[in-house]
Amino acid sequence: MTSLPSAAQGLPSSPYVKDVTVQNFMAEVIQASLQLPVFVYFTAAWCGPCKQYGPLLEKVVAAAKGRVKLARVDIDKNPQLAQQFRIQSVPMVYVFLQGQPLDGFAGAMPESQLKQIIDQVAGAGPEGEAVEAGLEGAALLLEQGQAEEAELAYKSVLAVDEENTEAIAGLMKSFVAQGEFAKAEKVLADVPEAKQAAEAIVAAKAALALAKNAPQAADLARLEKAVAASPKDDQARFDLAVALFPAGRQEEAVSALLDIIARNRDWNAGAARAQLLSFFEALGFTHPLAVQGRRRLSSILFA
Repeated sequence: MTSLPSAAQGLPSSPYVKDVTVQNFMAEVIQASLQLPVFVYFTAAWCGPCKQYGPLLEKVVAAAKGRVKLARVDIDKNPQLAQQFRIQSVPMVYVFLQGQPLDGFAGAMPESQLKQIIDQVAGAGPEGEAVEAGLEGAALLLEQGQAEEAELAYKSVLAVDEENTEAIAGLMKSFVAQGEFAKAEKVLADVPEAKQAAEAIVAAKAALALAKNAPQAADLARLEKAVAASPKDDQARFDLAVALFPAGRQEEAVSALLDIIARNRDWNAGAARAQLLSFFEALGFTHPLAVQGRRRLSSILFA
């Protein structure tokens, strides 16, 4: 394999970056794009902007960890390819998927925009589809109370995409469901600072905090009896809601707090509302139950 000094200078080699010629274009681009998106980067040794753009493009592709591939084409050494794709200036990039050019963009782009494009196209390939399917399956297992199986499913996703925030958060929640709080905290501690604010991570962190402060299972039965005996005892209903949520009975927990707020919106200095917001945070604010709960809360507060 030949090398382009201007494209890879000072950077470690990557298995996802290849120099492509007329001879191997079919294998490295057309056939390879049947498995994952391929970025075809047209460059030249005399191109000034390419000297900075090439290493940046390689860096972003390497950071994708196999979700995409980069094929470099020197237009001076491969005039046939340059002519075929009507390359009039460099740098120029075409994105191939399923054997066909999906998109193209001319000139240098900032790193943030390159990452965004990679995230968009990577989800369209078989690997991206596998990740989405894995996340859906793992979430279903967790919802059905199969926490150990969900743990394995989330780990399988992370083996493919180790920085996937949904999988990281799901793994945390699977540990929480098993009562393995220390393991959940270890996963949280390893989350990069830049991803700590992701909605899925925030939700998992809130779920962990709620579970750690929840009553024991034996207390749940006692609390249910207390509410049944005194339906208007708001403290008992509040305590029951706090116990129900980490036990997987989130809908009942949300409903219990809304019942308290409907009777007395300022009960205990707004404790029910504050706890309800914690539930919404743990669910994720786009979760159907959180959306429905916020609507009912608004109707109560502004009736």
